[in-house]
Amino acid sequence: MPTTRRSLARSILGATLAPAALGAGARTAAAQPGTAAAAAGGAAAAMADIRGHLRRARAALPANRAGARIALDRTLERLDDLAIEPSTGRLILVNIAAAELIAYDNGREVLRSRVVVGANKTRTPQLATFVTAARCNPPWYVPASIVPEIRAAGLTGFRWINGKLVQPPGPTNPLGILRIGLLDSDGIFLHGTSSPSAFSRPSRALSHGCVRVERIRDLAAWMLDRTGTSLQATLDTGRTYELPPTQEVQVALAYLTAWTDSAGRVVTHGDPYGLDAPGTRRAPYRRVSRPALQTPEEAETTARPPPQEDNPL
Repeated sequence: MPTTRRSLARSILGATLAPAALGAGARTAAAQPGTAAAAAGGAAAAMADIRGHLRRARAALPANRAGARIALDRTLERLDDLAIEPSTGRLILVNIAAAELIAYDNGREVLRSRVVVGANKTRTPQLATFVTAARCNPPWYVPASIVPEIRAAGLTGFRWINGKLVQPPGPTNPLGILRIGLLDSDGIFLHGTSSPSAFSRPSRALSHGCVRVERIRDLAAWMLDRTGTSLQATLDTGRTYELPPTQEVQVALAYLTAWTDSAGRVVTHGDPYGLDAPGTRRAPYRRVSRPALQTPEEAETTARPPPQEDNPL
C-alpha cells in the first residue's frame, strides 16, 4: 500500500489524531499496541535526531491541524534557544507546558515523573543550567516575603536562626525529603513536597516557580549513581547531607507544547501560559554557562549550602 500523507501522520503521531486528555493538557496521540522493547527503540530513535523527528511530524500533519503545527514550530524554536540536546550526556528535561519531567542518559529515557510547575502569575522560567547537588532532608529557609504569612497563621515548628525563619526537615517541610540545586538559577530548583496530592491534578501549574517532582528520590538516585535503597538509608538518618552528582547533569526547564511520549511518538500539550497564542512575543529564556572543571576540594566547597533564600512554594 503506498504511503499517504495521512498514513505518515498516523505512524509519527500515533493511532489517532483526536485529542485525549492526559496530564496538564491535551495530547494528540493515543497508545498503540506493541512491546516495551519496540517502544524503547522508538523513543531512542526519536532522541537521536529530535529536531528532525519533530520536523517530520510537522510535515505529516493534515491541513486542519493548525494548532499542532504552531506547537511544533514553537517547540523547535525553544529547543534552539536553550540548546537542548537530549542525545548527549545526562539531561533532566522539565517540560513546563506538560508539567512533566524526563531524565535522559545519552538519549535513553531513564524516567518520567509528574511535576508541579509555576502558576501563571508566578511562572517557572525557561532555563538551561546544571545540577549542583542533591540536598537530603533539607531545611526550609522561609523567604522574607512569606514570613508575615507564617507568623499570621500561627504555624509552629519554625526557628529563628541568624535572623532567618527556618523550618527543620520533617514530614511537614514543603521541600519534602530532597532538594536538587541548580546553578545560577535565581532561587529556582527541583524538590519533593509534603503535599503529594497535587500530582494527581490534571492541571499542575500551581507553584511559585520552583518545580515539585513526584519521583524526586528516583531522580536523585539516578544522578548520584546510587540505588534507591542506598539513598533511602541516607535519608533515614534524618540528617541534612549535600551530595554532588558523580558526573555532569544538565537541566533544561523548557516550555514545549509538542514533545515525544515514552514510545517516541509526538504528542501535543496544552498552553497554560498562553505562549503559543497568535501575536505573542518569543518566550524569554536564559542559558547558564558550563561551570569550569574543579578540583575535589573546590567541588566540596561548591557543594556547601548556598545563601539561604529557598522558596519551595
